[in-house]
Amino acid sequence: MKTPHTPHGPGFRFLDEFSIEGECGIGRWHLDPELFFFKDHFPGNPLVPAALLMESAAQACGAFWMRDAKEIDSPLFVASIDAMRILGPAKPGETLEVRVSLVRELGPLAQFEFETTSAGRTVARGRVTLSRRLG
Repeated sequence: MKTPHTPHGPGFRFLDEFSIEGECGIGRWHLDPELFFFKDHFPGNPLVPAALLMESAAQACGAFWMRDAKEIDSPLFVASIDAMRILGPAKPGETLEVRVSLVRELGPLAQFEFETTSAGRTVARGRVTLSRRLG
């Protein structure tokens, strides 16, 4: 396992590890019960916000797209969330696994499919398009 190849600082990194298996990238994110959002989302029934599940998937897609880069010369941006389904909760103490694959590359754009699981159950899946350009 290696540290994710993303431009994000530690306070906004939602992957702890990243690896390549064949034509897929696999990111892992351990949900430390002390993470800032668990206190208020939701008191008494803490869950990972859907937006952070999407961000974790986008970061895994970006790490996979940049897998051969020596360094990140410019950040990647989410161009579109083409589909996303939340299929179950992600709770404190779990470790999420985000499996990503490249669907197609179109110049500065790349479309990916992802599936996020925890202990063998699917938490989320969808498609996301990243861009090497803002706007």
